[in-house]
Amino acid sequence: MRTAWLLFASMSLGFAAEADQPAKTYEVITPKEDGIIATGMNARGEIIGFEWIEDKQHAGLINQVPFHAKGKVITYLPILQGYTATFPAAVSDEGVVVGRASKPAPPRVRVHMRNQAFIWDAKGGIRGLGVLKDDSSSLACGITRDGRRISGFSVGDNRMRACVWDRDGESWKGTPLPHAHQLGSNSVVISDNGKFVSAVDGVFPCLWTRDDASGEWTREVIGESGSLLPRGVNNSGVVVGLRHSSDGGTHAIIWNRKDGCFEIEAPKDYTRNEALAINNEGVVVGMMDGPHGSKILPRAFVYEDGKIRPLQEGGPTFVSATAINDQKQVTGVFEKDEEEGAHDEPEKAKKTP
Repeated sequence: MRTAWLLFASMSLGFAAEADQPAKTYEVITPKEDGIIATGMNARGEIIGFEWIEDKQHAGLINQVPFHAKGKVITYLPILQGYTATFPAAVSDEGVVVGRASKPAPPRVRVHMRNQAFIWDAKGGIRGLGVLKDDSSSLACGITRDGRRISGFSVGDNRMRACVWDRDGESWKGTPLPHAHQLGSNSVVISDNGKFVSAVDGVFPCLWTRDDASGEWTREVIGESGSLLPRGVNNSGVVVGLRHSSDGGTHAIIWNRKDGCFEIEAPKDYTRNEALAINNEGVVVGMMDGPHGSKILPRAFVYEDGKIRPLQEGGPTFVSATAINDQKQVTGVFEKDEEEGAHDEPEKAKKTP
């Protein structure tokens, strides 16, 4: 199952794993200690994602079942009418879940609305968001804390555009964001306050900022080609994500207006890492991993005050941190590894000069 979640999740500085001051502690949120892929969390500690559940009709076949959880209480999400699968991506503080609904397509057959962005809440159920004018598919990736703005993208003939949907009474109004090229990433992230959106336009990482007075969005390039695949942005416009290296590895990246793009160096003996979320205090969480085939397996990490460390609070099954809120709560991927000698610890990292 390690492969499954890795496929799902897909200015060099030296940092230490051991802090000069006692490390802060975080509350790890999960309904179960194994078989959970959390894709989002709100300020109340409610999470959404997938649970691995064995198929009742086929022994040994594991299904990824979408859910919304409050503490240990799990609600399994329904399927949008006309579709066959639900992929939750984010949840607001009021429990509004967004993501995409999908259905299969026969080989070489184009199916209109094969993917459609959706919203779900306990009261209203699941509803489709539709697509931008003249487009044929849409996907929702994020939602603001107040649940009034959604980020995602819309797909049409020879075009793919990042967009936002704004609540307009009981309906939603979709707006494309300004582009120089086509969208070049499969994730369009939004800040809690809805002012910042980040994704890749063509091959360049970009930040879109909304002007409060005019309501207009402006686009700016924030890195060189291939330097950053955004996975999170906070209310200060700080973007985190990853870049791919020529050897097939991944490296955690942060962008801010003062320093530009810089890398979070993995601790000693870890060879790759990914920054997957950031809160409004600037604390970053993600995943780090050892060399392929080694006994050093994936671990969730936290990066704060210029230092990176494993998130020991979640135990050995906490293999990737995918979300963090401002209440010092984190969640992510929880998986028991069956490999012998799993989670052998590397040598303790030391501060790099």
